[in-house]
Amino acid sequence: MSAIFNRIAAIAALALAATPIVGLASAHAAEPEQPVIRIKIGDLDLSRPADAREFQRRADRAAVQMCSERGVRGLSYRACLMDFREDLRAELSPLQVADLRAARKAEPAVFAWRDF
Repeated sequence: MSAIFNRIAAIAALALAATPIVGLASAHAAEPEQPVIRIKIGDLDLSRPADAREFQRRADRAAVQMCSERGVRGLSYRACLMDFREDLRAELSPLQVADLRAARKAEPAVFAWRDF
């Protein structure tokens, strides 16, 4: 009789030990994945107006791609684009921001965005 109780206790202990692991796995699976958008800028000199225009073109294309993948429309789409630009600005180094500002001063019509 004692062997049966020991087996039941061992099974119950294993079940209790496995419960948090199952809970963590399901919680991780429930989190929506954020799309990762990469903008290649290694080949650009952001202080040159032509390269700054190319950067803006790539950034605009990436913003449209990300917001389209999220499936937002209307005012939410515009808010998504604005959020993307703010996030992009936060990811740029101070030197890159300074180069973009220099390009805008050299040719003011370079940027439709006034963030830089």
